[in-house]
Amino acid sequence: MLFQRLLKGRKSPAEVTGSQVAAPSSPTKPAPSPGHLIEQALHDHDPARRLAAIAQLNELEILVRLGGKDSPPEVRTAAVARLLDCLCQPHSDLPGNWHELLGQIQEGSQLARLAHSAHDPRVRRAAIECITDPETLATCAIQDASPANRWAALERIEDQSVLEKVVRGIGKRDKRVYRLAREKLRLIAERAERPRLVRQRCEELCAQAERLGRLGQWNQDRALLDYLDRQWAMIQDEAEPEWRERFDHERARFLEAYAAHLNAQSTAAVLAPIADKTETTPAANSDQSTTATHPAANEGHGDPESATQSQTATEGPQLPAKQGDQPIPGIETLIRLTAQAERLLYASKPLDHKQVQRLLERGRARIGQWPDTEQAHTFQRYAERLEGRLRTQRRHAEQRLRQFSDRLAELEDHLQDGELKKADPLFQSLTAALELIRISGIDAASIAEFEQRLRLLAPRLRELQNWRRWGGDQHRENLCTEMEALIDQEIPLEVLTERLHRLQMDWKRIDRTGAPVNQALWERFHAASERVYARCRPFMEAQAEEREANRLAREQICERIEDFLAKVDWERVDWKKTLQAERELRQAWAAIGPTEGRIRRALERRFYQSLRLLDRHLDAERERNQVEKRELIARVQALIEHPDLEEAIAQTKALQRQWQTTVPGRQRDENRLWHAFRSACDAVFARRTAQQQVQAQEQARQLALLDSICAEAEQIAATEQDCKRLAAAQRELNTRWYEATESLTLARPASAAIHRRWNACRQALERQRQTLEQRQRQTELEQFAKRAALCERIEQAALKGEETALDTQNLRQEWAELPTLQEARLANALAARFERALAALADETARSELCRAAAGNAPRRAELCLQLEIAAGVETPPELADQRLRLQVARLAERLGERESGLQPRGLDLLVDWYLLGPAPQDQGLEQRFERAKAALLAEHPTVTDRSG
Repeated sequence: MLFQRLLKGRKSPAEVTGSQVAAPSSPTKPAPSPGHLIEQALHDHDPARRLAAIAQLNELEILVRLGGKDSPPEVRTAAVARLLDCLCQPHSDLPGNWHELLGQIQEGSQLARLAHSAHDPRVRRAAIECITDPETLATCAIQDASPANRWAALERIEDQSVLEKVVRGIGKRDKRVYRLAREKLRLIAERAERPRLVRQRCEELCAQAERLGRLGQWNQDRALLDYLDRQWAMIQDEAEPEWRERFDHERARFLEAYAAHLNAQSTAAVLAPIADKTETTPAANSDQSTTATHPAANEGHGDPESATQSQTATEGPQLPAKQGDQPIPGIETLIRLTAQAERLLYASKPLDHKQVQRLLERGRARIGQWPDTEQAHTFQRYAERLEGRLRTQRRHAEQRLRQFSDRLAELEDHLQDGELKKADPLFQSLTAALELIRISGIDAASIAEFEQRLRLLAPRLRELQNWRRWGGDQHRENLCTEMEALIDQEIPLEVLTERLHRLQMDWKRIDRTGAPVNQALWERFHAASERVYARCRPFMEAQAEEREANRLAREQICERIEDFLAKVDWERVDWKKTLQAERELRQAWAAIGPTEGRIRRALERRFYQSLRLLDRHLDAERERNQVEKRELIARVQALIEHPDLEEAIAQTKALQRQWQTTVPGRQRDENRLWHAFRSACDAVFARRTAQQQVQAQEQARQLALLDSICAEAEQIAATEQDCKRLAAAQRELNTRWYEATESLTLARPASAAIHRRWNACRQALERQRQTLEQRQRQTELEQFAKRAALCERIEQAALKGEETALDTQNLRQEWAELPTLQEARLANALAARFERALAALADETARSELCRAAAGNAPRRAELCLQLEIAAGVETPPELADQRLRLQVARLAERLGERESGLQPRGLDLLVDWYLLGPAPQDQGLEQRFERAKAALLAEHPTVTDRSG
């Protein structure tokens, strides 16, 4: 039984006082103590006992040690399993080395169990930081009871599908987690889109770099190059090598051309007088005439540049080499060729491969005559750059050629679907690509098929263009009809003005599609528009007045905020009212209707300039308020480890009253500060909660122990049928209850309730014991009466001389068949009476003694009957009233100073004496008096006591 295990080795109060209680008990094995379990788990040589001890161990620090790398594998496995079980159950505190447990836990399922089921949020947080499975992290982010743990789990999730699951699962239960998940999804989408945006930006920057220097706007293009460099630096690391090579090439090309331009400018400025003198000398004239008639002078005949050679002969870098003071004959041709090379190099249109090659051949032929002149070096530099540009152009042309088939198929699909808006620019692009391929020196046979297919597609394109022109005219016709219908239509002017504007926008939209304008339709539409506009003029004038009123209202708002800024004392300002006024001003500004564009822009500059000044003060106060909040957070965090818990709680409450927001920041920042402050306060209050939990656990343990005692008492009272065992159990339960309530710390309601239950249990045990004792005593009395009746029957037969009517052997058998009496003394006394009665049947002397005893027992029996009547409280015959009074007085004197529980023990003793008295003459009246007294005595005093005690 439970009380035997708890009280083993201890003596009950009855044993201490010397009372002899024979309580049966069965030996039970004592539960091992925590110290014994620790010793066995750490040092036992039997693996089975060691593992069994680990399975019962509850000390987290010992389990962490056993789960270390130095332990055997089976011990480490058992310790980690037991550690997981303990961590998933409520416990008072974690050991100092609790973080080491994560080093022993390697399986993802075990970490997931810790993250889901650990009682302490710190353990769940540490497990979350070690988990890599996105699904497990998603479950923690949705279901964990701690907001900080949900945030930590979400921060470790990068999978898009899992983040979408968190967004669906968390809903509005945790807006902070929900917003972070949405933000991470947005970043993932941006990262996925980033390569395409980078390629698009690379193409734009490279295209702009290619246009640098094409139009000869050198200073403007040089400034633009700096801007392009800054833009390129932001995406250079993400650009593909092909784009980097292209941009670097175009940049170097422009810088080289720009340097050549600066050099040419400085050279032309220095040598302009020398060139003028050379043109006026006879030798120069004769040289020019010779050049004009020499066959070499017509080398450029048929070239696109030949018609302008006479105009460009003196352009470009004119550096005539000298022999003394005379120019070298024929140098003007090289100068002219250098100028042509420069124009081709800086031209925006693609280079003609054949034209450039002829120019280079002519120039290099001239260079061979004057290899060491500055003009030769200049031409050679331009020639190299032209060749580089030709190579780049050819590479681009080859790339266009590789893409031509796919783009041509795309054009055919657009024409087949009738998508002119997509087909027209694609056709123009393919035509330009063919021209680029043709002039870049690529074999014409490679593009012959493409040219043929493009020519076959041109009629279909023209057909679509004609349909567009026809469709545009039809649309314009409809617009004219709608505009003319508005002239006399009776509708509100506001609606009329809106429709007028819509029809005008539709007309402009048709113009933007590229459909040619029909002048007659335009004049018709314009005339109708003028007439509709005349009808709308009053409404437009009213709107102009409204815009003027709106302007005045905006100016008033500007004046109000400027007046406030001029008069406010920032040291004593009410920040909440100021912030509310700022919001109301913004709302009032937004509620004002439209204003004329030019005036509105000026007023908006004025308004937002004042708002920026106000916002600077609000930002400063916002920053000061947040610094103050951070200081409060730091002060509360310092109180977490404060030794005096009551003082720490009092200071925390005082700091909570100091927390206030004057100018709120972003909701995210305010939430983060409040969460940090609230978490620090919760940590302080959690210490008190932990103490209360320990007290509650102790009270629960005490209540459970008392409940078990009451339950055991109730069960014993309901089931026990043995009087002696019931009395022994009752004494032991009283002892256990006394020991359990010596240091009771239960709250008053729980303590009162459990004491009421125990009192009820104790009363039930007492009632059951009394019932069993009464039943046992009545049974014994009945057995005693049966034996006494048998004795009296034998005695009466002997007294009457009827011994022959009785068989001794039968009488002895009848005596043996009667139940055995529990009290040995009474049993022996009755057995002696029985033997005397039997002896009287067989022996005359014994019969004589029996007669003398019967004569002497007659008055004793009468006295016993009178005493029984007194004890039972029944009436006595009137003639015996005086005798009864004398007996009562005598009994009263005997009982003075005694506090018996009534007449019950004395009455039972009288009954026993009656049955043990022996033979007496038969008296029917006396027998009736005895039976009446006996019945009354047992009915009045049902609870009896065992005389053998």
